[in-house]
Amino acid sequence: MNILYQTCGKLNSINGGTERTTITMAEALTRLYGARCFSIYERPVSTPKEACIVAEFQWIAKRDVKINNESLRKIIVENNIDVVIIQGAFIHVPRFKAATEGTKCKIIFAHHFEPKWELMFGHFDSLIKYRPKSVIDFARWLKRIVTYPYMAMNREKVLSEQYRAAYECADKVVLLSKGFIKPYCEFAKLQDSSKFTIIPNGLSFNLSPYYENLTKCKVVLIVSRLDETQKRLSLALRIWKKVKRSPVADGWVMKIVGHGGDYKLCEHIIKDEDIPAVTLEGRQDPIPYYKEASIFMMTSRSEAWGLTLTEAQQMGVVPIAFDTYVSLRDIITDGVDGEIIAEGDVDGYVHSVLNLMQNDDRRQRMSRQAIVSSQRFSQEKIAGMWKALFNNLGL
Repeated sequence: MNILYQTCGKLNSINGGTERTTITMAEALTRLYGARCFSIYERPVSTPKEACIVAEFQWIAKRDVKINNESLRKIIVENNIDVVIIQGAFIHVPRFKAATEGTKCKIIFAHHFEPKWELMFGHFDSLIKYRPKSVIDFARWLKRIVTYPYMAMNREKVLSEQYRAAYECADKVVLLSKGFIKPYCEFAKLQDSSKFTIIPNGLSFNLSPYYENLTKCKVVLIVSRLDETQKRLSLALRIWKKVKRSPVADGWVMKIVGHGGDYKLCEHIIKDEDIPAVTLEGRQDPIPYYKEASIFMMTSRSEAWGLTLTEAQQMGVVPIAFDTYVSLRDIITDGVDGEIIAEGDVDGYVHSVLNLMQNDDRRQRMSRQAIVSSQRFSQEKIAGMWKALFNNLGL
């Protein structure tokens, strides 16, 4: 079977969650079922082709429909592509559908966000915080503020139409959680839900589960893209500041692995608010950090899945997260393999961190259970779900 994955960015194992998840499944499907995986992307990076990818193509979407169809169809036909998996880009589903017309190729649209989350990008808060760089820039910024209410309403209408078009043009739509079906249908104004299939993200690391000799240190870990709008790293840092006021936290440190547009913001908060025992590690291979860490913190406003939560569980790091999105409870069983904190309960979050710090038996028990729980999302199990979907489509 020949699979073409469409992603915005070039596939790169240290890039964002969508790209990492794509590589994980491409590797698993290649290893387990002999699939041949191809990649098509728009935003390049200077990294080599991933080993699991047979060939990759950079594609710049054109306004000219005919040129689009011809370029896509050429790639699909020449490489005998059986199925295109579009990773999150609504606008491309009709384009690929048109390009595959008359071929055997199927279209799967995989939605990697909580429904309607896209409306948070370009949110009013970030618009207000923007600092114009010139007089002309100031005029444009002021215009955006004045017209924001109209633009927001129009944007929601356009996005709703894109959700609907993606559903109608795809042969199947993959969501990460059953809890996402209803909000997707409501937002897209759909009566039918027969095209939906639920497939969660698989574990990032193809490692055998280990239960003995867990060598853990007094490390609290965050692995995240540094994006304040979604990830709320400023909240995590302020929670950590409160944690460090307690003698229970003596000797404990926080490490933040990741990069993003708000790296400087995090630096300023750490310095200006004099937050102790925290380091920004930058973009790194997270595995060594997971191996040493005991507690994992997530403060996201929302997630589609929370890939780093299952990564933490797989490595025996007990996760704590705010109850801000539906699929969280697909991953964490509160008090068993992690802890779920009511949204806005900062003191409860601080208490949870301190409780895990001082209660070694509880922390180690939850650590081992987290490893067990994570195996629900093993690469073999999730790849099997994808293979079942392909079979369902007659591939």
